Formats: sequence, structure tokens, C-alpha cells
Amino acid sequence: MSVKKKTLDVYLEEVFKQFIAIKDDDFSRAQEVFKSVFEQIKQKMGEQCNYFKKYSNQVMYGGSVYDGTKATKMDEFDMDIVIRLPINYDDIIIECDQPGFVRLKIMSAFDNLDKQKEWEQCHKVTRDWRDGDKYLLQNKFRSWMHGIVQKALNEMNGRVTVNGTTYLMTYKESGPAYTLFIRNEENDEEFKLDVDLVPVIRFRLPRWPKGYRKIEKVSLCRDWLVVPKPNKEASGAARGRCWRLSFQDHERDLIKECHHLKKVLRLMKKLRTALKMKAIASYYIKTLFLWKVEKEKKQFWQNNLSFLFTTMLQDFHDALEKKNIPYFWNSKNNLIGSLDPANQKLYTEKLKGVLVSARANDVDKTIFALLEADEILQFKSSEMYQSHSTSLLPAVQSKSSRSSSVTSNTSSQEQGNSQNSQMDDGQAALLKSIICKLDLLTQKMEQQEARLIKLEMAFEQSIKEPQKEIKVMYETNVQAPVDVMLNGNINAVPQIDSEALILF
Repeated sequence: MSVKKKTLDVYLEEVFKQFIAIKDDDFSRAQEVFKSVFEQIKQKMGEQCNYFKKYSNQVMYGGSVYDGTKATKMDEFDMDIVIRLPINYDDIIIECDQPGFVRLKIMSAFDNLDKQKEWEQCHKVTRDWRDGDKYLLQNKFRSWMHGIVQKALNEMNGRVTVNGTTYLMTYKESGPAYTLFIRNEENDEEFKLDVDLVPVIRFRLPRWPKGYRKIEKVSLCRDWLVVPKPNKEASGAARGRCWRLSFQDHERDLIKECHHLKKVLRLMKKLRTALKMKAIASYYIKTLFLWKVEKEKKQFWQNNLSFLFTTMLQDFHDALEKKNIPYFWNSKNNLIGSLDPANQKLYTEKLKGVLVSARANDVDKTIFALLEADEILQFKSSEMYQSHSTSLLPAVQSKSSRSSSVTSNTSSQEQGNSQNSQMDDGQAALLKSIICKLDLLTQKMEQQEARLIKLEMAFEQSIKEPQKEIKVMYETNVQAPVDVMLNGNINAVPQIDSEALILF
């Protein structure tokens, strides 16, 4: 292995340590605060609804926090609240004709609830959970939970005290979920936590949705969940009937004891964030790793970090190029099938640039692709980077295949290292200014590139269908990078409207 390859391993480890790994203190505080806050909220929720008090029998982390792949900060996560239905689950008909989702049909079992003695005091809230065709509606289920939480917070005046610190709480709809926002008062050290409270229904083996893979190896995992998050492809009544499947217990079991897997997965998620690939959910990346686990033996994940990073980066790139990430549990569901073609092309080119850098052992360019502008500055000022640096101002690489590079020659390596270590506040400020300006310029160039790609695609389409008119987007001139960097003429950079795709 080359020296540079070894260096990439070292740098990836350092980036993980500085910018990805969740600090123990942060994790502990988030856990402590949320546990105390939610215990008080849950008690109030039970006071507001007898059904919740009787049938909410388990609360657990969901998503990346649950399986140990949460990256960067412990400031947001899902909390799954298992809600039991007051019927025999054998009476639930599970329909599986939409990959990734199920419909739950409940016939006479629910019809008879109003004849039970607990109807008025407890079960009456379930009356609106089904539609006229007896399908359980995920949107009604979520709304019920939202109402209870909101009433509980009103009772608490939106405030709660934990270890002498007062936290303010708000609760509102955020996309398909309802999110609890926890903030401390302004005079305390800043703390914020956003938690999606998700009511879920749990099923257990031997019940299993038809058409979905079963894990052959012996496992203690027996649970699978249906989650009230809608199918974006569905519309009308069908949208409310669709429940998303979750096999998080089984996925957690699959990736355990895979050595570097979780670290590489978190690096890949950080890269996705740094490259502004907003249309790629973290679960899509996790899915690539699940497929790799199936293909390779556990020893594969004992390879060097740089090898694993480059290998999974290649898989990520190839998946985007083919526009296909099959759902691990049912390959008929392409997770990125609806990805916008312009985004697909931009994302693929971004990953290709990083992949070329990684394979060429261009350490700086590979590492900087993982970082935001302020993180690059922080990383370059770190003792680790200083000790490995051999130039006064290493190339300021933008996270773009069209990035500019600034090189400086010094009379000797010793002089460069000495000046780096003695960089004063003025030099640091200048470096930060240059990085920010280059980052802004790169952003504008990316926006222009998005427009050019759309124009190119429209032109190609017009060749196939010449009768269709092409809508030509206006052209703008891009200020030369050197002028912007040296003269600070940011206003000269073209202004792009909000329709443009922004990757950086």
C-alpha cells in the first residue's frame, strides 16, 4: 500500500472523529433530556386518552439512532411508539400489491368494538380510523396521535424542567410526520432536539408480508412494523390506505459485527450531505450497504477504511448512473425510480469527481468533498492536518469537478510548516474569506450547470420529438474565479432564480 493510501485512511479516520462521530456527552445529554421530557409528556398523554394509556406498550428509537448509524449530531431522530390494536391480529388482512407498502383491512373485528363495555371510555377513538371499505387509514392514525400530544403540551404550557433547566416545547406537522421541537431558554447553553413521534403497529413472525424476502439465518428478530408514512406515488383514497413497511430489527441484525461498515456508512451519509444531494434519503444509502452485506462475507468489512469507502462510493455512483436502488426487502421497489433526471445527472457527476479523486489518491480533494466550507477551514487548522501538510496553503479544493485550485511554492518544507503553524488571526481570516468566496462561486457555477443540463436534455428531447417547442433558459456570464477571489467582487457573480438546482 502506498504512503498516500495510508494517508487517506488516516484522513478519513480524522474526518470521522472531528465531524461525524457523535460525542458521548452530546448523546448522553440528548438521551437524558428526551427521556425525562417524554416521560412527562407520555403521562399527560395517558391522562388525555384512555386508549393511549392502555395500548401504548413500548417506546423505542427508530431509524439511524436505533441501528447506530446516526451521523454528525444527535439533534434529530425518530421515536417509535408501538400502539396495539384491540383485536386479534389474525383478523387483519394484509394486502401487499405495492412494493414497500401494505394496506391493512379490518372487517368484523372492528365492527364489534362498539358493542364492548369499554367503547365509550376507551375504544371510541378508533371509530374514524377506517374508511368505508374497512381499510385502516394511516393519516387518521397519525392525526389521533397528534391530537393527544398537542393536548398534553397545552396542559404543560409547552414547558418542562429537567435537572434545573427549563425546556420549551412545540409540536407541529413536518412533512408526513409530526415533530416535537425541544429548545432550552435563551440564557442557557444552546440545546435543540427535533423528534418525530411516530405511532407504529407491530406484527410478529410467523406472520410476514407476501412477496418480501425472509432472512434464512437463525435470528432472534421476530418483529416487523407498519409505519403511518404515505406512499408518495399514491393519490386520493389510496394514499391514506398505504402504510410503509419497516424491518429495522432485521436490518440492525444484518449489519452487526461488520467491523468498518457503520463507519463507512456514516462517511457516505456525510458525503451525501456535503454534496447537497437532498433527494437521496439516508435509507437509500443504507440499502446499498444491505445489498453489499448479502453479497460479501463479514470479513470484507475488515478491509482498510479507504478501500471500503472507495468501493461503496463506486456502488453509490453506479446506482445513480443506472437510476436504480432496489428496496432490499422487495426488489420490485426502485427507491430512486422517481428521481428527477437533472438531479440524477448532477449527482452522478458529483460522485464521479470524488471517485476519480479517491482512486487517484488525491487526499485533499477526496477529504474536502466530505466537508462544508467552515469545516474545511477547521480541518486545515487542526494539528493532525498541519503535521501532514507539506505546503504553506494547500490547494483550496472546491467540492466540484470544475473547482479552482490555489497552489503556493515555498523555499523549503520546513519554512512552510513553520509558517503554517504560526498563522496569525489575519491569515486565518483571509483563508476563511477565500474559502467562502470560492464556495459561493462554486454554488453559482453549479446552478448554471444545472440550467445547461436541463437545456441539453430539452434539446435532446426536441431531436426525438421536433414538434415540441424548447423553452430556452437565459444565459448568464460567470465572473472569473480569480477576480472574485482577489477583488471580492461577489456582486458580479450572476444571480440565479430559485428554480435552479443547488448542489453546493
